[in-house]
Amino acid sequence: MARIYYHEEKLAGKAFENDVINLQFFDFIFNNTTTNKFEIKPISSSSFFGLLKSTTATFKTVRISRDGINYNTTEGNFYLPKAIIFYDNDDYNFPSEFYFISKLGDKIELRKCNGGKDVKWFQIPDLHKEVTDSKIVSKIKSTILEVRKLVETTYNKQIDIDKEKKKEELRKIEENRPFLNVVQKNAYKELTELCIDLNPKKNDVITFIEKLKNYDKDSEYYTTLNYTMDFLDNNNILFLLRLDWKAGIEDLEWVLKSSLKENYNLSIDLPNASNYEENASVSFDNVFEDFDKPIRHKGLQMGFVDTQSDEYVIVLHKITDKDKVEKVIKEIGYDYYEK
Repeated sequence: MARIYYHEEKLAGKAFENDVINLQFFDFIFNNTTTNKFEIKPISSSSFFGLLKSTTATFKTVRISRDGINYNTTEGNFYLPKAIIFYDNDDYNFPSEFYFISKLGDKIELRKCNGGKDVKWFQIPDLHKEVTDSKIVSKIKSTILEVRKLVETTYNKQIDIDKEKKKEELRKIEENRPFLNVVQKNAYKELTELCIDLNPKKNDVITFIEKLKNYDKDSEYYTTLNYTMDFLDNNNILFLLRLDWKAGIEDLEWVLKSSLKENYNLSIDLPNASNYEENASVSFDNVFEDFDKPIRHKGLQMGFVDTQSDEYVIVLHKITDKDKVEKVIKEIGYDYYEK
């Protein structure tokens, strides 16, 4: 299921509220679970001494979209709200029919949207409409009540138990974890200086590296690089740009534009998803090359860390620094390549 898009952080229709579908319920779900997908089982009830059974209508799938961000692209400026999304059939990237509750400021609204095979992501702001069918409102209400039950009775309790166990395990592991060796530490620091020198959070990265331990073969992170990229992601530092091979082209455009702005104070016109065939991903032929061309015109280029996995790790650096970047990535423990 793809993201929800608006043209701006503003209600598209009317604010919505009833005894269940309201801001308090919305915030409760977001604040009390890290789960982003719920599968809802049918709800059966009995009457007439159990002789007759009926089923309360609920949606089969609920997704939590935690964005709440602005997205500036050549297709226009968009806002991606925090949203709770409901649908029965996961038939396309944007399902043929789906509903969502979105949060805009301190208000929420209930919207319906028809997706399908030919729907593009940038069309979504003009496609979703107000929900007026009382049966749909009732179905969403029943569904969100089930989500709350799952959060309260299952997820929270298990999360608390798991957190305590994990905390104790990590404490013991961290006590015996060795620090990163001097060569690797210096390589990470030099790569930081080469790639994000203008970023206001550069010193935060340097401080992190100074205390960095070795997470290679760790049961959670697997590598020190993964641990480092998690730190960068959690602190919104666009340095080592990690993308799954199935990531959409709009995701590549987003991270490159943001990284160019934050690390080099540059705004460059890049290709956009509409230039490519439907459902194209970053792994399609010539996608990276297409994006690299306008970047190179500004004296920069995309380099890649070869992690031998199904993801891409991109570093934006000056063309003249290629040999230095390749050297320090080798010292970190990986090969460098370019498209």
